[in-house]
Amino acid sequence: MARYKRKKSEGKIAHKKTTIDGITFDSKMESDYYVYLKAEQKAGRILKFETQPEFVLQERFIIVEGKSIPDSHPDFDKLKRKHKAPINRAIKYIADFLVIYADKSVKVIDVKGIKTADFKIKEKMFNFKYPDMNFECVIWDGPSKAWLEYSEYEKAKKARKKAKSKK
Repeated sequence: MARYKRKKSEGKIAHKKTTIDGITFDSKMESDYYVYLKAEQKAGRILKFETQPEFVLQERFIIVEGKSIPDSHPDFDKLKRKHKAPINRAIKYIADFLVIYADKSVKVIDVKGIKTADFKIKEKMFNFKYPDMNFECVIWDGPSKAWLEYSEYEKAKKARKKAKSKK
């Protein structure tokens, strides 16, 4: 059986990097959402937005005598040196967009064609760490020609499939 070898630069999902306004996006869909946000900002529905905001889901830490010591511990550096403890890197999540709407509400938005297992874990961690932040995963729905929240897209897709099978 022939096996497909992925090049090092390829991700799990094939997408086409796209550059707009000097910003390189990981996918065409993400760049399309950027264009959509610019139009919404011009129309006054969005005050501002930023690309690639970074969030720490779990801070870096060391393990000393079987206990996890987070970076925020006042003696972190002293304990690290004393015990020659290796540092466990922080887990970070880089969203696609942070949007501030005209009504001052804020949303963290990720544009997805598919939710990978890694993304689902980071989404859960994000929602746990930042319960007051409004997180939304969006996808372009071709048949309705609209950006939909991912769960709404899944419902619409299921309904279309059901309607098609009844024909």
